Amino acid sequence: MVPPIHGHNPILFFITSMKTHLNKQIITIALPVMVQNMAFYIMQFTNTAFIGHYKIEGLSAINNAMIPFHMFFSFFIALSQGTTIMIAQAIGAGDQKKAGHVAETSFFYNQIISFGYFLFWLLCGRYVLIMMGVEGEILEMGAEYVQVLSYVFLTTGMNLTASAIYQGIGKTTPIMMNNIYRSLMNIVLDYLLIFGKFGFPELGITGAAVATLISSTINNVTLANSSLKNGVIEVAWKGILNPVRGVYRKVFVFGSQAGVEFMLFMGAQVVLIRMLNTTDPLSAGLYGIINTLLNLSVNIYLGVGVAATTLVGQATGAQEHSRALSIGNRCILYALIVCTAIGLLFASVPGSILGLFSSDDKILAQLSPLLMIMILISFPKSVNIVAGNAIRGAGDARWMLITQLFGTAIIIAVSAHMIFVMKMGLAGLLVANFADEFWRSVVNYGRFLIGGKKVAAAATPHITIQPVGENITL
Repeated sequence: MVPPIHGHNPILFFITSMKTHLNKQIITIALPVMVQNMAFYIMQFTNTAFIGHYKIEGLSAINNAMIPFHMFFSFFIALSQGTTIMIAQAIGAGDQKKAGHVAETSFFYNQIISFGYFLFWLLCGRYVLIMMGVEGEILEMGAEYVQVLSYVFLTTGMNLTASAIYQGIGKTTPIMMNNIYRSLMNIVLDYLLIFGKFGFPELGITGAAVATLISSTINNVTLANSSLKNGVIEVAWKGILNPVRGVYRKVFVFGSQAGVEFMLFMGAQVVLIRMLNTTDPLSAGLYGIINTLLNLSVNIYLGVGVAATTLVGQATGAQEHSRALSIGNRCILYALIVCTAIGLLFASVPGSILGLFSSDDKILAQLSPLLMIMILISFPKSVNIVAGNAIRGAGDARWMLITQLFGTAIIIAVSAHMIFVMKMGLAGLLVANFADEFWRSVVNYGRFLIGGKKVAAAATPHITIQPVGENITL
């Protein structure tokens, strides 16, 4: 267990503990992820600001498109998290060969799944938006946006696998550098293609999709190539093209539990957007602005969450369950400090922050009170994300799936009451978000803290990889 800090200043605790070995491990993994996430966040922030100033309805189009897009994509991301955890636990157990087999097999099957995503969004993206209640100009803009974006999936599988390999071995700097280049390229292309600068065509909302497609494809191929020479585990084309039979089934079984959890969360967001569309379609765009601001703190402490997944996974693989608990507690503390700093920043200059997205006084008047609710949401959300990553790192994805199942039902019911009965609109939806994040943060942290050792010991998947053609047992 982490030493109690009652009676001590948390900031002082943070500073003095920076010298510990555990802190160095966390920072080594988390810092590059934080930097890469901030680069990605700046890209998203700039993209949202560009579109908001170009055409405010464009934000509704993109938010309506991206919520279901991310709902389905979250399942795929979770599969790669299964790869990360299995590699981390194999390395913790001192079996680099097993880790290499997991990486190679994941490369093969993730790319097949990725191609399926491409076909789905290319052919069905418009119908998904229609099912969400989108119509008119917003539907046309959103459908064209998501159709162009679907081509990203031609290379997404290799990117997710490469990222999972680097995170599993605890080497996140290559991901950071690759994403910085991607974000810079995307911002430049956004400016050129949305507004039609320097002789480029003015493509508006579609220009944002084209910019993302070009920058992401280059990033995906580059990162995948570099991961083959990661310096820790052997990953070769021979193994990728001849995957060990049965290995991906273990990744899929674990990752799919987290995938269903993520899909439930994003599925709730789809329903919430659908509710907003029935009352005020513009609210969907404003909700996108609020989420963009909320994601500032998320993108910073998510690096700590990745560190929790990797280090708890390695500690679990080495059967060091008390150390796993210490890692989780330390990471949660850092996430809360990040939320405090970002919250103070937003509360001190709300007008300047919101003015980056729109110059319309009516829009700013609607957003201003919502910003305070968003700040409150960030605290329990951080506990959920980091504690959840620690729980999954210990090999227990089922618990997070169960709490999210209840959470999805609760947030939909409460939001419906707030929007349709209380007539609170977007403000009511955010209140429901806070209630959902709060109760889940309490039970998830309790699960991690109280049952940590038993959960970690019981849930660790022990995998024996045998030669091709033989059975693989748990």
